[in-house]
Amino acid sequence: MRLRNLVVGLAAGSAVLVGPVLSAASAHAAPATASCNHPCHPPASPGYTYITDYYWASSCNDTGNQGINAHRWSTYQCTGGGQFENYELWVK
Repeated sequence: MRLRNLVVGLAAGSAVLVGPVLSAASAHAAPATASCNHPCHPPASPGYTYITDYYWASSCNDTGNQGINAHRWSTYQCTGGGQFENYELWVK
């Protein structure tokens, strides 16, 4: 019984300590994602079509190169990216 009370007490205490940290982190992330309607970062030149978002820059580049090799498009750009934003694949 004592062990159970100790475990429950520790779990409740950690939730109290972690809760404000998670709330602060989500409050920090909200402005970056809420300030943009997809797509957020258009390419540098006109004529590109938006395809989709990628979490990793390497995934965006791999898909862009695969499309060139398959002759689905002739060029691509991966725009955006960063701590709170995904990379956007644009093709022409």
